[in-house]
Amino acid sequence: MQSDVLVSVEHVSKKYCKSIKRSMAYAVTDITRNLLRMSSKPDRLRPAEFWAVDDVSFEMRRGESVGLVGPNGSGKTTLLQLINGIFWPDKGKVTVRGRVGALIAVGAGFHPMLTGRENIFVNAAILGMTKEEVQKKFDAIVEFADIGDFLDTPVKYYSSGMFVRLGFAVAAHCEPDILLVDEVLAVGDAKFQRKCLNRLTELRKQGVSFILVSHNMQSVEGVATRGLALRQGKVVYEGDVREAIAKYELMMLREGAEIDGFARPVQDDPECLVLVKKYPGYGTDEIRVDRMYVLDASGVPKKLFRSEDSLTVAATITSDVRDSVRLLVNFINERGLICLGTTQVVDVEPGQWRILLRFEPIQLSTGRYKLTFHVFDSSFTNPYSNGHYGWFEVEKRHAVNVPGVNSPLCWAEPKVTVLSAEDETRND
Repeated sequence: MQSDVLVSVEHVSKKYCKSIKRSMAYAVTDITRNLLRMSSKPDRLRPAEFWAVDDVSFEMRRGESVGLVGPNGSGKTTLLQLINGIFWPDKGKVTVRGRVGALIAVGAGFHPMLTGRENIFVNAAILGMTKEEVQKKFDAIVEFADIGDFLDTPVKYYSSGMFVRLGFAVAAHCEPDILLVDEVLAVGDAKFQRKCLNRLTELRKQGVSFILVSHNMQSVEGVATRGLALRQGKVVYEGDVREAIAKYELMMLREGAEIDGFARPVQDDPECLVLVKKYPGYGTDEIRVDRMYVLDASGVPKKLFRSEDSLTVAATITSDVRDSVRLLVNFINERGLICLGTTQVVDVEPGQWRILLRFEPIQLSTGRYKLTFHVFDSSFTNPYSNGHYGWFEVEKRHAVNVPGVNSPLCWAEPKVTVLSAEDETRND
Protein backbone atom coordinates (compact mmCIF):
# COMPACT_ATOMS: atom_id res chain seq x y z
CA MET A 1 0.00 0.00 0.00
CA GLN A 2 1.41 3.40 -0.98
CA SER A 3 2.51 5.70 1.84
CA ASP A 4 -0.22 8.28 1.18
CA VAL A 5 -3.01 5.67 1.06
CA LEU A 6 -4.71 5.59 4.46
CA VAL A 7 -7.58 3.23 3.62
CA SER A 8 -7.42 0.34 1.19
CA VAL A 9 -10.51 -1.81 0.63
CA GLU A 10 -9.77 -4.79 -1.62
CA HIS A 11 -12.67 -6.92 -2.92
CA VAL A 12 -14.40 -6.81 0.45
CA SER A 13 -17.66 -8.66 1.07
CA LYS A 14 -19.74 -9.10 4.21
CA LYS A 15 -22.81 -11.31 4.57
CA TYR A 16 -25.60 -11.36 7.11
CA CYS A 17 -28.51 -13.67 7.81
CA LYS A 18 -32.13 -12.52 7.78
CA SER A 19 -33.19 -15.20 10.30
CA ILE A 20 -31.97 -15.04 13.93
CA LYS A 21 -32.40 -18.78 14.44
CA ARG A 22 -30.48 -19.64 11.28
CA SER A 23 -27.84 -17.05 12.16
CA MET A 24 -27.20 -18.69 15.55
CA ALA A 25 -27.06 -22.14 13.96
CA TYR A 26 -24.64 -20.93 11.30
CA ALA A 27 -22.45 -19.34 13.99
CA VAL A 28 -22.20 -22.60 15.92
CA THR A 29 -21.41 -24.47 12.69
CA ASP A 30 -18.71 -21.98 11.68
CA ILE A 31 -17.07 -22.02 15.13
CA THR A 32 -17.05 -25.81 15.13
CA ARG A 33 -15.51 -25.97 11.64
CA ASN A 34 -12.86 -23.43 12.63
CA LEU A 35 -11.95 -25.42 15.75
CA LEU A 36 -11.55 -28.49 13.54
CA ARG A 37 -9.42 -26.40 11.15
CA MET A 38 -12.01 -26.77 8.42
CA SER A 39 -13.03 -23.96 6.10
CA SER A 40 -16.33 -22.25 6.91
CA LYS A 41 -16.74 -21.45 3.20
CA PRO A 42 -17.28 -17.70 3.65
CA ASP A 43 -17.64 -17.14 -0.10
CA ARG A 44 -20.95 -19.04 -0.27
CA LEU A 45 -24.41 -17.88 0.72
CA ARG A 46 -26.52 -20.24 2.76
CA PRO A 47 -30.34 -20.07 2.98
CA ALA A 48 -31.58 -16.69 4.34
CA GLU A 49 -28.14 -15.09 3.94
CA PHE A 50 -27.39 -12.05 1.78
CA TRP A 51 -24.42 -9.89 0.89
CA ALA A 52 -24.63 -6.57 2.79
CA VAL A 53 -21.37 -5.55 1.07
CA ASP A 54 -20.46 -7.32 -2.14
CA ASP A 55 -16.97 -7.13 -3.69
CA VAL A 56 -16.24 -3.48 -2.85
CA SER A 57 -12.85 -2.01 -3.67
CA PHE A 58 -11.51 1.54 -3.31
CA GLU A 59 -8.65 3.53 -1.83
CA MET A 60 -8.60 6.79 0.11
CA ARG A 61 -5.47 8.92 0.26
CA ARG A 62 -4.38 11.47 2.80
CA GLY A 63 -6.43 14.66 2.59
CA GLU A 64 -9.17 13.06 0.49
CA SER A 65 -12.83 13.17 1.48
CA VAL A 66 -15.22 10.56 0.15
CA GLY A 67 -18.98 11.06 0.01
CA LEU A 68 -20.56 7.62 0.45
CA VAL A 69 -24.11 7.69 -0.92
CA GLY A 70 -26.83 5.18 -1.66
CA PRO A 71 -30.36 4.18 -0.64
CA ASN A 72 -31.09 2.72 2.78
CA GLY A 73 -29.86 -0.86 2.89
CA SER A 74 -27.18 -0.34 0.26
CA GLY A 75 -24.34 -1.26 2.65
CA LYS A 76 -22.97 2.17 3.62
CA THR A 77 -22.93 1.67 7.39
CA THR A 78 -21.67 -1.92 7.07
CA LEU A 79 -18.77 -0.67 4.97
CA LEU A 80 -17.88 1.94 7.62
CA GLN A 81 -18.04 -0.74 10.32
CA LEU A 82 -15.65 -2.93 8.33
CA ILE A 83 -13.22 -0.03 7.89
CA ASN A 84 -13.46 0.77 11.60
CA GLY A 85 -12.72 -2.83 12.54
CA ILE A 86 -16.04 -3.43 14.29
CA PHE A 87 -16.63 -6.44 12.02
CA TRP A 88 -14.31 -8.56 9.91
CA PRO A 89 -15.06 -9.07 6.22
CA ASP A 90 -16.06 -12.51 5.01
CA LYS A 91 -14.02 -11.98 1.88
CA GLY A 92 -11.37 -9.47 0.89
CA LYS A 93 -9.04 -7.27 2.89
CA VAL A 94 -9.33 -3.91 4.65
CA THR A 95 -6.09 -2.06 5.43
CA VAL A 96 -6.16 1.11 7.56
CA ARG A 97 -3.13 3.23 8.37
CA GLY A 98 -3.40 5.85 11.12
CA ARG A 99 -5.73 6.86 13.94
CA VAL A 100 -9.42 6.45 13.18
CA GLY A 101 -12.16 8.63 14.63
CA ALA A 102 -15.62 7.21 14.06
CA LEU A 103 -19.13 8.51 14.57
CA ILE A 104 -21.20 5.64 13.25
CA ALA A 105 -24.06 5.29 15.74
CA VAL A 106 -25.69 7.83 18.03
CA GLY A 107 -24.35 7.33 21.54
CA ALA A 108 -21.80 4.69 20.56
CA GLY A 109 -19.07 4.52 23.19
CA PHE A 110 -21.10 6.44 25.78
CA HIS A 111 -22.02 5.00 29.16
CA PRO A 112 -25.57 6.12 29.99
CA MET A 113 -24.92 6.49 33.73
CA LEU A 114 -21.83 8.65 33.32
CA THR A 115 -22.00 12.40 32.82
CA GLY A 116 -21.09 14.18 29.64
CA ARG A 117 -17.80 15.26 31.22
CA GLU A 118 -16.89 11.69 32.15
CA ASN A 119 -17.96 10.33 28.78
CA ILE A 120 -15.64 12.74 27.01
CA PHE A 121 -12.70 10.97 28.66
CA VAL A 122 -14.17 7.50 28.07
CA ASN A 123 -15.01 8.10 24.42
CA ALA A 124 -11.68 9.80 23.76
CA ALA A 125 -9.84 6.83 25.28
CA ILE A 126 -11.72 4.49 22.92
CA LEU A 127 -10.52 6.67 20.02
CA GLY A 128 -6.91 6.34 21.23
CA MET A 129 -6.39 9.65 23.03
CA THR A 130 -4.39 9.81 26.24
CA LYS A 131 -5.72 11.51 29.36
CA GLU A 132 -3.22 14.33 28.86
CA GLU A 133 -4.44 14.91 25.29
CA VAL A 134 -8.04 15.03 26.45
CA GLN A 135 -7.27 17.49 29.24
CA LYS A 136 -5.45 19.72 26.76
CA LYS A 137 -8.39 19.77 24.35
CA PHE A 138 -11.20 19.50 26.89
CA ASP A 139 -12.30 23.13 26.68
CA ALA A 140 -12.34 23.06 22.87
CA ILE A 141 -14.44 19.87 22.90
CA VAL A 142 -16.94 21.34 25.34
CA GLU A 143 -17.17 24.59 23.39
CA PHE A 144 -17.79 22.74 20.13
CA ALA A 145 -20.40 20.41 21.65
CA ASP A 146 -22.28 23.40 23.08
CA ILE A 147 -24.40 21.33 25.48
CA GLY A 148 -24.57 24.13 28.03
CA ASP A 149 -25.41 23.22 31.61
CA PHE A 150 -25.83 19.52 30.79
CA LEU A 151 -22.11 18.73 30.83
CA ASP A 152 -22.37 17.20 34.30
CA THR A 153 -25.70 15.45 33.63
CA PRO A 154 -25.81 11.67 33.00
CA VAL A 155 -26.01 11.18 29.24
CA LYS A 156 -29.03 8.88 29.56
CA TYR A 157 -31.01 12.10 29.85
CA TYR A 158 -29.52 13.54 26.64
CA SER A 159 -31.51 13.94 23.46
CA SER A 160 -30.21 12.30 20.29
CA GLY A 161 -29.02 15.72 19.14
CA MET A 162 -26.97 16.21 22.31
CA PHE A 163 -25.47 12.73 21.86
CA VAL A 164 -24.32 13.70 18.38
CA ARG A 165 -22.96 17.06 19.50
CA LEU A 166 -20.80 15.44 22.13
CA GLY A 167 -19.78 12.47 20.00
CA PHE A 168 -18.78 14.55 17.00
CA ALA A 169 -16.93 17.06 19.18
CA VAL A 170 -14.76 14.28 20.65
CA ALA A 171 -14.17 12.54 17.31
CA ALA A 172 -13.27 15.79 15.54
CA HIS A 173 -10.72 16.78 18.19
CA CYS A 174 -8.89 13.49 18.60
CA GLU A 175 -6.52 14.45 15.77
CA PRO A 176 -7.55 11.49 13.61
CA ASP A 177 -5.89 10.56 10.38
CA ILE A 178 -9.21 9.12 9.22
CA LEU A 179 -12.67 10.25 10.28
CA LEU A 180 -15.76 8.12 9.61
CA VAL A 181 -19.05 10.02 9.88
CA ASP A 182 -22.37 8.26 9.40
CA GLU A 183 -25.84 9.76 8.89
CA VAL A 184 -26.01 10.54 12.63
CA LEU A 185 -25.45 14.21 11.77
CA ALA A 186 -29.00 14.29 10.42
CA VAL A 187 -30.39 14.43 13.96
CA GLY A 188 -28.63 17.73 14.66
CA ASP A 189 -30.17 21.11 13.95
CA ALA A 190 -29.23 23.12 10.87
CA LYS A 191 -26.80 25.34 12.78
CA PHE A 192 -24.90 22.39 14.22
CA GLN A 193 -24.83 20.59 10.87
CA ARG A 194 -23.23 23.63 9.28
CA LYS A 195 -20.76 23.78 12.16
CA CYS A 196 -19.82 20.14 11.61
CA LEU A 197 -19.40 20.59 7.86
CA ASN A 198 -17.14 23.60 8.43
CA ARG A 199 -15.10 21.51 10.84
CA LEU A 200 -14.79 18.73 8.26
CA THR A 201 -13.53 21.25 5.72
CA GLU A 202 -10.92 22.47 8.22
CA LEU A 203 -9.79 18.92 8.96
CA ARG A 204 -9.45 18.15 5.27
CA LYS A 205 -7.18 21.17 4.85
CA GLN A 206 -5.09 19.80 7.72
CA GLY A 207 -4.62 16.53 5.84
CA VAL A 208 -7.30 14.48 7.59
CA SER A 209 -9.17 12.05 5.35
CA PHE A 210 -12.80 11.32 6.01
CA ILE A 211 -15.73 9.33 4.71
CA LEU A 212 -19.11 11.03 5.02
CA VAL A 213 -22.33 9.04 4.80
CA SER A 214 -25.32 11.32 4.34
CA HIS A 215 -28.65 11.63 2.55
CA ASN A 216 -28.11 15.39 2.39
CA MET A 217 -26.60 15.69 -1.07
CA GLN A 218 -25.77 19.38 -0.67
CA SER A 219 -23.59 18.52 2.33
CA VAL A 220 -21.87 15.73 0.43
CA GLU A 221 -21.20 17.91 -2.60
CA GLY A 222 -19.96 20.74 -0.37
CA VAL A 223 -17.25 18.81 1.51
CA ALA A 224 -16.45 15.66 -0.48
CA THR A 225 -13.71 15.57 -3.10
CA ARG A 226 -14.81 12.19 -4.44
CA GLY A 227 -18.02 10.20 -4.53
CA LEU A 228 -18.80 6.52 -4.04
CA ALA A 229 -22.33 5.31 -4.83
CA LEU A 230 -23.56 1.96 -3.51
CA ARG A 231 -26.60 -0.07 -4.42
CA GLN A 232 -27.45 -3.45 -2.90
CA GLY A 233 -23.94 -3.75 -1.52
CA LYS A 234 -22.19 -3.10 -4.83
CA VAL A 235 -20.30 -0.07 -6.11
CA VAL A 236 -22.23 1.43 -9.02
CA TYR A 237 -20.04 4.49 -9.40
CA GLU A 238 -16.76 5.88 -8.07
CA GLY A 239 -15.36 9.23 -9.12
CA ASP A 240 -16.74 12.74 -9.50
CA VAL A 241 -18.91 13.57 -6.50
CA ARG A 242 -21.60 15.25 -8.63
CA GLU A 243 -21.97 12.16 -10.77
CA ALA A 244 -22.21 9.97 -7.67
CA ILE A 245 -24.99 12.22 -6.39
CA ALA A 246 -26.76 11.96 -9.73
CA LYS A 247 -26.62 8.17 -9.51
CA TYR A 248 -28.02 8.30 -5.98
CA GLU A 249 -30.89 10.61 -6.87
CA LEU A 250 -31.73 8.42 -9.84
CA MET A 251 -31.84 5.38 -7.57
CA MET A 252 -34.08 7.20 -5.11
CA LEU A 253 -36.51 8.15 -7.85
CA ARG A 254 -36.76 4.71 -9.36
CA GLU A 255 -35.74 2.31 -6.60
CA GLY A 256 -34.74 -1.01 -8.02
CA ALA A 257 -34.47 0.12 -11.67
CA GLU A 258 -31.31 -0.62 -13.59
CA ILE A 259 -29.34 2.60 -13.71
CA ASP A 260 -26.68 1.92 -16.31
CA GLY A 261 -27.34 3.99 -19.39
CA PHE A 262 -29.97 6.19 -17.77
CA ALA A 263 -27.71 9.06 -16.73
CA ARG A 264 -25.62 11.20 -19.01
CA PRO A 265 -22.28 12.04 -17.36
CA VAL A 266 -22.01 15.51 -15.89
CA GLN A 267 -18.75 16.15 -17.70
CA ASP A 268 -20.32 16.02 -21.17
CA ASP A 269 -20.46 19.82 -21.11
CA PRO A 270 -18.58 21.67 -18.34
CA GLU A 271 -20.63 24.85 -18.90
CA CYS A 272 -23.97 23.04 -18.77
CA LEU A 273 -25.66 23.59 -15.45
CA VAL A 274 -27.95 20.63 -15.65
CA LEU A 275 -27.38 16.92 -15.61
CA VAL A 276 -29.96 15.50 -17.97
CA LYS A 277 -31.43 12.38 -16.41
CA LYS A 278 -33.77 9.94 -18.06
CA TYR A 279 -35.87 8.17 -15.45
CA PRO A 280 -37.39 4.83 -16.43
CA GLY A 281 -41.16 5.06 -16.49
CA TYR A 282 -41.36 8.82 -16.07
CA GLY A 283 -42.35 11.08 -18.96
CA THR A 284 -43.31 10.15 -22.49
CA ASP A 285 -39.98 11.45 -23.82
CA GLU A 286 -41.84 13.25 -26.60
CA ILE A 287 -39.96 16.37 -25.54
CA ARG A 288 -36.32 16.06 -24.59
CA VAL A 289 -34.21 18.69 -22.87
CA ASP A 290 -30.83 18.61 -24.58
CA ARG A 291 -29.01 21.40 -22.72
CA MET A 292 -29.71 23.94 -20.02
CA TYR A 293 -27.82 26.91 -18.66
CA VAL A 294 -28.37 29.88 -16.41
CA LEU A 295 -27.18 33.07 -18.11
CA ASP A 296 -26.34 36.50 -16.80
CA ALA A 297 -27.56 39.75 -18.34
CA SER A 298 -24.93 39.44 -21.09
CA GLY A 299 -25.99 35.93 -22.01
CA VAL A 300 -22.91 34.31 -20.46
CA PRO A 301 -23.36 31.01 -18.55
CA LYS A 302 -22.75 31.54 -14.83
CA LYS A 303 -23.22 29.68 -11.57
CA LEU A 304 -22.80 32.60 -9.16
CA PHE A 305 -25.22 35.55 -9.05
CA ARG A 306 -26.13 38.46 -6.85
CA SER A 307 -29.68 38.92 -5.63
CA GLU A 308 -30.21 41.99 -7.81
CA ASP A 309 -28.85 40.36 -10.98
CA SER A 310 -30.92 39.29 -13.95
CA LEU A 311 -30.93 35.55 -14.53
CA THR A 312 -32.08 33.72 -17.64
CA VAL A 313 -32.91 30.03 -17.71
CA ALA A 314 -31.95 28.85 -21.21
CA ALA A 315 -33.15 25.40 -22.26
CA THR A 316 -32.65 23.75 -25.64
CA ILE A 317 -35.35 21.16 -26.27
CA THR A 318 -36.21 18.71 -29.04
CA SER A 319 -39.95 18.26 -29.59
CA ASP A 320 -41.82 15.49 -31.37
CA VAL A 321 -45.19 17.15 -30.74
CA ARG A 322 -47.11 20.15 -32.00
CA ASP A 323 -48.83 21.42 -28.87
CA SER A 324 -49.16 24.07 -26.21
CA VAL A 325 -46.89 22.85 -23.41
CA ARG A 326 -46.57 23.98 -19.82
CA LEU A 327 -43.13 24.62 -18.35
CA LEU A 328 -42.64 24.12 -14.62
CA VAL A 329 -39.52 25.80 -13.23
CA ASN A 330 -38.65 25.84 -9.52
CA PHE A 331 -35.76 27.26 -7.52
CA ILE A 332 -35.27 25.07 -4.44
CA ASN A 333 -32.94 25.92 -1.57
CA GLU A 334 -30.64 23.55 0.33
CA ARG A 335 -33.41 22.67 2.78
CA GLY A 336 -35.71 21.53 -0.01
CA LEU A 337 -37.98 24.59 0.13
CA ILE A 338 -39.30 26.03 -3.13
CA CYS A 339 -38.26 29.67 -2.90
CA LEU A 340 -39.24 30.78 -6.38
CA GLY A 341 -41.22 29.15 -9.15
CA THR A 342 -43.10 29.73 -12.33
CA THR A 343 -45.32 27.86 -14.74
CA GLN A 344 -45.55 29.14 -18.31
CA VAL A 345 -47.41 27.92 -21.39
CA VAL A 346 -45.60 28.06 -24.74
CA ASP A 347 -46.37 26.68 -28.17
CA VAL A 348 -43.93 24.24 -29.78
CA GLU A 349 -43.79 22.29 -33.01
CA PRO A 350 -41.68 19.30 -34.05
CA GLY A 351 -38.01 20.30 -34.12
CA GLN A 352 -35.41 21.84 -31.85
CA TRP A 353 -36.20 25.00 -29.88
CA ARG A 354 -34.49 27.32 -27.45
CA ILE A 355 -36.63 28.51 -24.55
CA LEU A 356 -35.51 31.52 -22.49
CA LEU A 357 -37.07 32.54 -19.19
CA ARG A 358 -35.67 35.83 -17.95
CA PHE A 359 -36.03 36.68 -14.24
CA GLU A 360 -35.27 40.36 -13.71
CA PRO A 361 -33.98 40.55 -11.02
CA ILE A 362 -33.64 37.07 -9.56
CA GLN A 363 -34.43 38.33 -6.03
CA LEU A 364 -33.20 35.31 -4.10
CA SER A 365 -31.33 35.61 -0.83
CA THR A 366 -27.86 34.19 -0.17
CA GLY A 367 -27.48 30.45 -0.65
CA ARG A 368 -27.34 27.55 -3.08
CA TYR A 369 -30.35 26.69 -5.19
CA LYS A 370 -31.41 23.74 -7.26
CA LEU A 371 -33.10 24.64 -10.52
CA THR A 372 -35.65 22.05 -11.69
CA PHE A 373 -37.20 22.05 -15.15
CA HIS A 374 -40.13 19.95 -16.38
CA VAL A 375 -42.34 20.01 -19.47
CA PHE A 376 -46.00 18.93 -19.29
CA ASP A 377 -48.97 19.22 -21.55
CA SER A 378 -51.02 22.39 -21.04
CA SER A 379 -53.42 20.65 -18.62
CA PHE A 380 -50.56 19.50 -16.33
CA THR A 381 -51.60 15.83 -16.62
CA ASN A 382 -49.10 14.37 -19.07
CA PRO A 383 -45.33 14.75 -18.45
CA TYR A 384 -43.60 15.10 -21.79
CA SER A 385 -40.03 15.28 -20.46
CA ASN A 386 -37.96 13.50 -17.89
CA GLY A 387 -36.43 15.34 -14.92
CA HIS A 388 -33.63 17.87 -15.13
CA TYR A 389 -31.79 19.79 -12.48
CA GLY A 390 -28.72 21.86 -11.68
CA TRP A 391 -27.22 24.04 -8.97
CA PHE A 392 -26.19 27.68 -8.80
CA GLU A 393 -25.39 30.14 -6.01
CA VAL A 394 -26.60 33.60 -5.03
CA GLU A 395 -24.57 36.19 -3.16
CA LYS A 396 -26.86 38.59 -1.31
CA ARG A 397 -25.85 42.20 -2.10
CA HIS A 398 -28.97 44.05 -1.06
CA ALA A 399 -32.17 43.37 0.83
CA VAL A 400 -34.62 41.08 -0.92
CA ASN A 401 -38.08 42.58 -1.23
CA VAL A 402 -40.70 40.65 0.71
CA PRO A 403 -43.40 40.47 -0.44
CA GLY A 404 -42.82 41.17 -4.10
CA VAL A 405 -43.25 39.80 -7.57
CA ASN A 406 -39.95 37.94 -7.48
CA SER A 407 -39.48 37.54 -3.74
CA PRO A 408 -38.80 34.13 -2.16
CA LEU A 409 -41.71 31.77 -1.51
CA CYS A 410 -43.74 33.09 -4.42
CA TRP A 411 -44.50 32.52 -8.08
CA ALA A 412 -42.78 34.70 -10.64
CA GLU A 413 -43.69 35.92 -14.12
CA PRO A 414 -40.48 35.92 -16.14
CA LYS A 415 -40.17 37.17 -19.68
CA VAL A 416 -40.50 34.12 -21.94
CA THR A 417 -38.98 33.79 -25.40
CA VAL A 418 -39.10 30.79 -27.74
CA LEU A 419 -36.51 30.74 -30.54
CA SER A 420 -35.37 28.35 -33.19
CA ALA A 421 -32.41 26.42 -31.82
CA GLU A 422 -30.38 27.62 -34.79
CA ASP A 423 -30.41 31.12 -33.34
CA GLU A 424 -27.94 30.47 -30.52
CA THR A 425 -26.81 34.06 -30.30
CA ARG A 426 -30.01 35.63 -29.02
CA ASN A 427 -30.60 35.55 -25.27
CA ASP A 428 -33.60 37.82 -24.82
